[in-house]
Amino acid sequence: MDFPTTLAASKYSAQHAAAREIALKAGDVIRNSRDRAQAKVKSGVDLVTEVDQEVERIVAQHIRAKFPSDLIIGEEDQTENASGAQGDRIPDGNAWCIDPIDGTTNFVHNYPFFCVSIGFCVDGVPKVGVVYVPSSDSLYEAIDGCGAYLNGTKLSVDSASDISDSLLVNNIGHHRENDFVDESAERIRKWLKAGLRGYRSSGSAAINMAHVASGIVSCYYEHGFGGPWDVSAGLVLVQEAGGVAKSASDGSTFILSFGRGSICTGNEKVVDDVIRVAGKPKVDFA
Repeated sequence: MDFPTTLAASKYSAQHAAAREIALKAGDVIRNSRDRAQAKVKSGVDLVTEVDQEVERIVAQHIRAKFPSDLIIGEEDQTENASGAQGDRIPDGNAWCIDPIDGTTNFVHNYPFFCVSIGFCVDGVPKVGVVYVPSSDSLYEAIDGCGAYLNGTKLSVDSASDISDSLLVNNIGHHRENDFVDESAERIRKWLKAGLRGYRSSGSAAINMAHVASGIVSCYYEHGFGGPWDVSAGLVLVQEAGGVAKSASDGSTFILSFGRGSICTGNEKVVDDVIRVAGKPKVDFA
C-alpha cells in the first residue's frame, strides 16, 4: 500500500519520516519471515525469535545512520545492556524506544496482533510515534501537536463515559508469579461485576494503544508491561487522538521510565473509572 503523508510540518518531521520509513521496511522483513518464527525463552513464558533480533538491528542501524548521536533503547538490546534500572526516567536529550516485534508470542503462533513500534523522545517525553502492523498493512503515526492518523485518516478516541459502555483491552503479559496472577484475575472479576461491556486481551501493548487512538476500543489497562519500548509510540498516538495516559497504580499522569510499568489509556472519564474499579495494585515492581 502507498501511505499518504498527511501530518503537518513539525520540528520533528525528520524523525517522523525516518520512523515511518524504517517501520515499513521492518514490517516487510517480518512479513517475509514467518518461516523463522521459532522462539527461544528469555524468561518464564517471555519469548524472543531471531526475527526480533534481526529487525532490531535493522532499525537501530537506520536510526544511527540518520541520527548518530541519539540514544537507542531497544527491547532486545536492553535485555543484556540496560540503559536504566526499574523506575529510572528516560535520559534527557534525544532517545528512540524501539520494539522490533511487539507481540512476539502472537508472531510465533501466527496470531496477527504483532507490530513494529518506534517512539522518539525528547528529554524523556515521547514526541513521535509510529506503529506498523504488517498483517493488516496498518500504519499508525503521530507527531506531538499534529494529530494521529491511520493510513492517512485522522483518529480520535472513543466517547464512552464510564466502564458500563466500554470495551476494555487488558494484557496480562508474561508474568506468572502467584500473587501477580491472583491479582490480575481478581481485577478482571471487579471490572465484570461493575458492568464492563466487553473485555479483550490482544498481547500487544502498542496495538492496544493504536486501537484506543482509533476509538476501536475504549480503554487499555496493563499493570506490568515490559518496558518503555512497549508504550512510547502508543503514548503519542493516544494523546494526539484526544486521550490521556495515567498510571494504573495511582491515577497520576503517566511518566515514561525503565522497567515494568503500569498504564491506563483512553478518554479521561473512562480511564478514571477503570482505575477506580480496579483499585490500587498490591504487586509492586520497584
